[in-house]
Amino acid sequence: MLQMNSTYNILCNASLDGATFVDPAPPIPPPYLQGTAAIVYTLLSLLTFGGNALVCLVVFHFMGMTTVTNLFIANLAVTDLFVGLLCIPIVLISDYLLSDWPFGLFMCKFTSVAQSVFVVCTVYTLIAMSVDRYIAIVYPLKQKLTRRQCRILIAMLWVFSILFSSPIFFEMHISYVCYHRDDNRFKVDTQTVCQTNGLNPSIQTVYNVATLTVIYLIPLFVLTIIYISLGWQLKRSQLPGEAHVERDARVKKSKQKVTKMCFIVVIMFGVCWFPMQLYINILRPYLDQIFDQKYVPHFYFAFHLMAMSNSCVNPFIYGVMSSKFRAGYLHYWRCCTTCCGLVNDRLRKKQSMKQSIHSNASLRHEKNAMYELSVTVNEHTYGDPISSVSVPQMVPLITSHNVVPTYI
Repeated sequence: MLQMNSTYNILCNASLDGATFVDPAPPIPPPYLQGTAAIVYTLLSLLTFGGNALVCLVVFHFMGMTTVTNLFIANLAVTDLFVGLLCIPIVLISDYLLSDWPFGLFMCKFTSVAQSVFVVCTVYTLIAMSVDRYIAIVYPLKQKLTRRQCRILIAMLWVFSILFSSPIFFEMHISYVCYHRDDNRFKVDTQTVCQTNGLNPSIQTVYNVATLTVIYLIPLFVLTIIYISLGWQLKRSQLPGEAHVERDARVKKSKQKVTKMCFIVVIMFGVCWFPMQLYINILRPYLDQIFDQKYVPHFYFAFHLMAMSNSCVNPFIYGVMSSKFRAGYLHYWRCCTTCCGLVNDRLRKKQSMKQSIHSNASLRHEKNAMYELSVTVNEHTYGDPISSVSVPQMVPLITSHNVVPTYI
């Protein structure tokens, strides 16, 4: 066996510089999983891009004057929109359709950094939005965050996310793997892989645990404490300065709905991303020991699908929990149906015009045919078609006083 592996290593290094031979072969998704992934990821990408683009349209166009909370929601929508546009299609192509990395070194680095940036920006946008909600409810008389300050804060979040994720750009690289399949032990196949540099296992474990703690566990713990405090405060508090009971109850109910919506967004983020964070940072080095090799693609598909679906569910949460977002969705739905109706009317008009032109042409054709038939008959009867057309025929007009023939 050792001699055979050394032979494969020689063949592998001869075909690709720097390639390594692996045994067993890397798991490749079976055909049914590839087909399922193609359908599911395509629908998920379309829904994610379309839904979050609609959220941005509602915030910046339909609502007119945007609130601070809506600016944070729009920032979440932008990060999710880029996930649907960039991350989901690339994973579908490289991991399922090709089982190979075809995009080159720069895209390997760029997409890895981009996905990290989107996740980090989402996490800390949720924290900023939740802290703003906490201050607005617990300390209602304090000066609130202005829209200008909110935009500056969002820009700072993007800068922090890029700086935090920048080491990944230098860590990712392209490697080539050679292997042989069980059905042909004498044929060497190759696979291009986008992966991290080979760090020391202990250093890699420390790095993974630190990443899991900084961008997932600590933020989730802080968010949980904030929303527990908010729920408790909303139950027992009475807004200062409110003299009318009905108005007080209406304002309190509105704040409860916004807080509940933000809390559900946070919970969905925690639930959807937990399996993927666990897989990337904890389970991946030990996955071969825990599961059978052929089931690894199935677990990865389930974990990654849950993580990516988080970018798709937020627009539905806003539509269910917020009447303003619902009104915005219905407004643009009516616009779409109206536009489609106008297009259909134009198509129907064009179709009716074509039918009218066709019927007129048919009528002219019939008239020409009748004219030619008349000419033929006259020629047969009088022998001179020209005279029968150009000279008026004398037909007697019979009346009761017809003594002298009249001609027309």
